[in-house]
Amino acid sequence: MSTDTPPCHEGLNLSAHSAVSSESLPPETWGLTRTEQGLCLEGRSLASLADRWGSPLFVVHAARLAENVRRFQQVPPGRQRGAEVFCSYKTNPIPAVIQRLSQLGLGAEVVSPYELWLAMRLGVAPGSIIYNGPGKTPGIARTLVQNELLLTNLNHREEIALVARAAAELDKRPNVGLRVATSDSWSGKFGIPIAGGQALAAYEEALSHPSLRVVGLHAHRGVAIEDAETLERFVREVLEFCDVLHARLGLAVEMLDFGGSLAVPTVLPLDASPLPLAERVRRRLSIEDYLARLIGQVEDHFHRAGRPAPRIFLEPGRAMTGNTQLLLCRVSSLNAAGAGPAHAILDAGENIAHILHREYHEIFHVERWGETPSETYSLDGPTCSPMDRLRATIELPRLRTGDTLAVMDAGAYLVSFSNSFCFPQPGIVVLEQDRETLVRRAETYEDMVSRDLYASDAAR
Repeated sequence: MSTDTPPCHEGLNLSAHSAVSSESLPPETWGLTRTEQGLCLEGRSLASLADRWGSPLFVVHAARLAENVRRFQQVPPGRQRGAEVFCSYKTNPIPAVIQRLSQLGLGAEVVSPYELWLAMRLGVAPGSIIYNGPGKTPGIARTLVQNELLLTNLNHREEIALVARAAAELDKRPNVGLRVATSDSWSGKFGIPIAGGQALAAYEEALSHPSLRVVGLHAHRGVAIEDAETLERFVREVLEFCDVLHARLGLAVEMLDFGGSLAVPTVLPLDASPLPLAERVRRRLSIEDYLARLIGQVEDHFHRAGRPAPRIFLEPGRAMTGNTQLLLCRVSSLNAAGAGPAHAILDAGENIAHILHREYHEIFHVERWGETPSETYSLDGPTCSPMDRLRATIELPRLRTGDTLAVMDAGAYLVSFSNSFCFPQPGIVVLEQDRETLVRRAETYEDMVSRDLYASDAAR
């Protein structure tokens, strides 16, 4: 469903109301503009979007999504080639979004049978799909082998025989890689540690199975990559292990998959850093710097070794979609009783934005952003839980019931972790130039019980 609405009126002089907290980033960072109608995106008033489609509401910025794809697909200056990029389905599982990413040339990185089904349903070719994730069963193994995917990454050693057996039974030889864990990446159920020779032994076992074509190496850090030193250390450990595989097993890795984990510059951990917010953001790796450093390090390493460089795969999640989406919500009620900040109770909370418990996301007052913050609030969600709080303290212009807030960088894991705890889930709108397209309608009460059988059904 698409609709057109009147655009914002541009050109309002807000210089008299430009005082903003020093610990706040300007709305222009996300392409927002300020007018007499409040904050706007692509000429559309954010408040009018909430009026038209309801609140809470996710808004996808199509132009920024396309720009992020372009940035990831570029070849760094002076380099032979860029990376092959695969969209992380788990990060932003909105079919309209991942279909758009596929149309822009991205492959699919999936971690469950459902995500594989969805990718195929959206028309993604098997040769453009990477399957990751723990928990592979015999049934899943057969499905992966039958579909002849570009790459199936085996998450731990016990999966080797499982997939090899399915391949032998189906008389196929799938492309496989093994997920390895570096010294500072996720481990446990995620990957096989390089340390202690465990990953080397797993590769030796995989190569012993004639039904497997062992061509890949997968190393997903998991913990956010925020700076050049972290990236360089992570990539160096992976490349050193590639040398070990070549020297000890004669294996030339053809597909080198570095996963994702690149941080969104404007999403920060909730810590007590002494640095100003803008400086912390400035020090984060950009997409361009990340690509230049990673691809350069890989190409230079293999050039020095005198071996052909493998294909480089990336699976960006947060860095691809995080800053392409915002969450609109409204003030349902205010409670100023007691000591401390007044409580602004919103129509969105941990049921939609649980990730704000551990991440700093910029939050704007949509109608009156440019006014000097005059009040301190606790932003609480609507659910009957003491943990339901999006921000313990925030300075904002005085809030009134019905005012709109915009939570920025809402494109990574907010939709993934949304639930129907006491309240229905929000709708999703894609904003593209002069059009608003509803790509997911808001959940209804009937939706929330549509799969249940209860006493009233007997009378129907």
